Amino acid sequence: MHSKSAYLFYLLAITSLFSSSFITILPSKNTTENISMHVTEKNDATIRDTFRQKTKPKDVFQLADSICQSVDVPYPLIYEIGQNESNWSYIQNKSGGTDFGDLQVIDKTFWYWYEKLNLTDGKTRKNYLVVGIHYLKYLHVKYGSWEKARFAYGRGHWRSPDTWTSLEKKFMSKIDFSKYDDTNN
Repeated sequence: MHSKSAYLFYLLAITSLFSSSFITILPSKNTTENISMHVTEKNDATIRDTFRQKTKPKDVFQLADSICQSVDVPYPLIYEIGQNESNWSYIQNKSGGTDFGDLQVIDKTFWYWYEKLNLTDGKTRKNYLVVGIHYLKYLHVKYGSWEKARFAYGRGHWRSPDTWTSLEKKFMSKIDFSKYDDTNN
């Protein structure tokens, strides 16, 4: 058991270091207007109403699922990303980066989407989930696949697999993207 705990600690430390080194390129105002069509006023109101309530740790999965449904993002994918990023621990990056939350969103990305989505109450667990899920949806619209969106979510932009480092290959191999993307295209 002790070696398993050490392995998990090591894996979390490497993942934190890995994710904190990414640069997120924020979309221009014109580009983000394209994603706005996916977030309707009804969805915004539903999200705001949901987030006025306090989030308890046991409710985080229901909350994430609700957000996913409101913006048409596959919840199982978000669940896998949360497992990979933080093991669903609402944590701050321990290696000096600005990543925070279950989905490890960096400050620059958080504040950009926080303002874009007219969120309130600052850096809350709910807001980090809203931002992370909306940002992933934006990247999916931009790149046309969940695999590309996931890579860009962690790395700042899409790069083809032949340029990935061994750590990136390992990171990306944790998710079976055929469950989310139509591979016949």
